[in-house]
Amino acid sequence: MKRSHYNQNRVLWAVETSSGLIRQHNEDYYIARPSLGLWVLCDGLGGHAKGALASRVCAEAVMKNVMHGKTLEDSVQCAHEAVKKMEAERSNVSGNPGTTVAALYISGRKWEVAWVGDTRVWLYERSKSRQVTRDHTVVRQLLDWGAVTEEEAKVHPDRHMLSRVVGIGDERLKVGINSGRWNSRQVFILGTDGMAYRDEPEILSEILSTFRNPDQVVDRLKTASFEKGGFDNFTIAVVGRSFGNGFIAEAVKKSRELFYIQAEMEEMPPPSAF
Repeated sequence: MKRSHYNQNRVLWAVETSSGLIRQHNEDYYIARPSLGLWVLCDGLGGHAKGALASRVCAEAVMKNVMHGKTLEDSVQCAHEAVKKMEAERSNVSGNPGTTVAALYISGRKWEVAWVGDTRVWLYERSKSRQVTRDHTVVRQLLDWGAVTEEEAKVHPDRHMLSRVVGIGDERLKVGINSGRWNSRQVFILGTDGMAYRDEPEILSEILSTFRNPDQVVDRLKTASFEKGGFDNFTIAVVGRSFGNGFIAEAVKKSRELFYIQAEMEEMPPPSAF
């Protein structure tokens, strides 16, 4: 299990990844680069060695290409090409490794999300959570065609079957894209398919209304994922912004208090301002 978190005046976030309670290996991989405004979550496919490698290659390719000035959509396309090359370049990789991906990129006053597969992103704003990604799955297609209901989709035997995967299929991959204006009242949740409450936005809203910093939200979702059986790997990221966001204000206050306590213990003068 791995936990990362970061806080400053403008951005506060937390990410945790786990193999769950059943699987011995974790095929998820994430990259968090707040200085770049980028968070990437990937869920590998094709068995431990292939899936874990595919998810890492994908995440690193997205980050590298964003750093070099490519759009988020083009960066995911480059990641698709990088994963497709894995089998040819690595003798210990066979078959068709692939991965899902969901990436959040915040630049200036704009946020953008790109995704392939069923790793999801939600936006919490004005006390409500809404999913800003749309699964690339067989069941999502059936829903769009009206062949199944929402309730039937939740228990459908093919609900985890993907219709679009990074590293598998056509040379040109159709990437899902969504974007909006970035403001201080927003909080994003990113989660792979082992995360609890994926189909219950009202519960996500309640959690975000109750807990006031990203670490607490991640802890609650991690605990719920274990309580629901922990059958799959999961990675959960929570990203917020600035003092204007009540979600962050309490955590910043707590960070200040901890600093003063530590400074007093070490007999260090506290800073005049943060």
